[in-house]
Order: sequence, then C-alpha cells, then structure tokens
Amino acid sequence: MRGVELRVRIGEHAWEKGEAQRLHIELALAFGYADYHGRHGGYVNYDPLRAFLKEIEARPHTERIETLAHDILRACFALTPADHVKLAIVKPDIFPEMHGVGLEYAVSRAEFGA
Repeated sequence: MRGVELRVRIGEHAWEKGEAQRLHIELALAFGYADYHGRHGGYVNYDPLRAFLKEIEARPHTERIETLAHDILRACFALTPADHVKLAIVKPDIFPEMHGVGLEYAVSRAEFGA
C-alpha cells in the first residue's frame, strides 16, 4: 500500500494538538510463497486493512507515532496472512526546515508475536 495519506490527530507538541495533520504511510507486506499460495490461495483482500487505515482519521488524539505504528502493525498481521511487514510513517508538516519526521519498522509475524 503506497502513498497512503491520512488526516490524523497526533503529536506531543502543543501545536500538534489542534486540528488533524497529514500523515504519510507506506506498507509493504511480504508472504512466504508456498504458504501463501497453499493456505491462502494466492490472494489477499486489502479492503479490511484499507478500512482500518481510514478509521484512524476518526480516532481521538494520539500522543505518539510509535503507538499508532504498533496499532497499524497489529492490524496488518490480524487482517492479512503477511509473514513480514515493513511500515513507514512520516509527519510531513511538523517542522518547516525539513520534509518530515517519522519512523520505519520491518517486523516479522513471529517477532511481533502475532
């Protein structure tokens, strides 16, 4: 899922606690080929994950981007048969002197405990 842009209430700074701000998300889901085709028929329904991401826009204020990242990773493993998820989140409008701040995770299902 590339180029996801949401309007989310997020951040610890006083200026972040007002209106929702832009959040960019990139997700890459990796699947074990044999297991994916054998158990899941080589198909992933992305609609539930897309709906989850859209629902984030209606959430109350979240202080930390790490909390939101954890929730997104949990949804990826709960809603898809992914063996591994790479997640990048960027807040592009946080500081005027840079293009954004954020974080990136690369997590296996086993590592996440899903």
